[in-house]
Amino acid sequence: MIRLHPIPDVAFDCPYCQLPLTVTGWYMPGMRTLATLRCPRCSRDFYGDLPVGHGIRHARLLEKATGQIYGETPGHDWHAGWLRRSYAQRTQNPRPIHVETFRTPRRGVLLNCLDTVYGHGLLKLLNAQYYLDHCLDLDLVVLIQPMFRWLVPDGVAAIWTVDLPLRAGIEWNDWLAAEFKKQVETWDEAYLSRAFSHPHPTDFHIQRFTRVTPFPLTEWEERLRRPTVTYIWREDRLWSREPIQRFLRRAQNFLIRHGILAGPAPWTFWEQSRAVTALARKLRQRFPELDFAVAGVGQAGGLPAWIQDLRTRRFDEPLERALVERYAASHVVVGVHGSNMLLPSAHAGATVELMPEKRWGNMLQDLLVRPDDMRETLFHYRILPVTTSPGTVSDVIGSILTDRPSMLAHMARASCQHRCIRSHGNRV
Repeated sequence: MIRLHPIPDVAFDCPYCQLPLTVTGWYMPGMRTLATLRCPRCSRDFYGDLPVGHGIRHARLLEKATGQIYGETPGHDWHAGWLRRSYAQRTQNPRPIHVETFRTPRRGVLLNCLDTVYGHGLLKLLNAQYYLDHCLDLDLVVLIQPMFRWLVPDGVAAIWTVDLPLRAGIEWNDWLAAEFKKQVETWDEAYLSRAFSHPHPTDFHIQRFTRVTPFPLTEWEERLRRPTVTYIWREDRLWSREPIQRFLRRAQNFLIRHGILAGPAPWTFWEQSRAVTALARKLRQRFPELDFAVAGVGQAGGLPAWIQDLRTRRFDEPLERALVERYAASHVVVGVHGSNMLLPSAHAGATVELMPEKRWGNMLQDLLVRPDDMRETLFHYRILPVTTSPGTVSDVIGSILTDRPSMLAHMARASCQHRCIRSHGNRV
């Protein structure tokens, strides 16, 4: 964590004078937590990212008077782009904040989980457990959006829930900044969580957040009487042969632009439906007692009756929890790379991920890996190109289901324990 109030811990140089900027305070207009800065020579004022969340690796400097961004990476710099756009469109419109106080913060540490990407917000929230377990003298205050409220672990001092939809998550809101400052100024001491964008798996247990126990690996073979596989559906990144996907996408976008379609066309998902159904059928041929389901954001319908169709466009806490319980009952979850894979990968016994061609640089960012033995982890988490055929995906899943006991027999730590024989004959 870093100090937040009254003067945060951060250092920037003036892009004009190359002198250290003077830190005058902090400003949090939403998902961005910034230092307010002034150059002692030219008197220009700036905002600079505090080293938290994505600001640890992507800290940017913004000149107040012009909106100019400094430190931008050449090419596509999404973090700088969000800052530029949000500052240009800044607002003072009030947004409802629901404050739940379980004990009055004195030595407070603020964990800002606001974001425009679901996975970013969830990953930042997972940092909470570290403070609850290791910083007992601090009062953790969690700043979230409504969709994460059910995931906040027990033991926090307070929860601030901002009515901010994901689509508006980059919003620069001066009204929110003033409200946050009024709250923090009442604390005796104020710190800011580092909110690592990818917290280490040894620093959290997912059941502390979902209240659902992950798949019990010790029952793997017993549960093979009914192998359970869940496909995680999404409609903005599809499992399909990419030339066909590109053609369907272009056709859909053309029709939307010309007002012929109001939203995604059902036929856009035809090939993904075909691939998922083919996968389920191939697995069912090998495992007649297969329990196969499709879950995620989408319109239910169009699948064979023996496939459980758990897709929905409307989520609430009971439904979210029921879906997580389904993931935790699954030997294997499979789906296309993205935020949709976070909770499934955290709860299922194993994960098969389908990686789009342009996302290889983001590999592992959407997987919540159990802190197992390294060879067991390699076995349980497989990443394949999104163009992989249903037959090959079926072969991989089938191998995971049936070959895990053999893998453990050869490679688990308990199977590889050296024993020495002392001179007196005793084994140790």
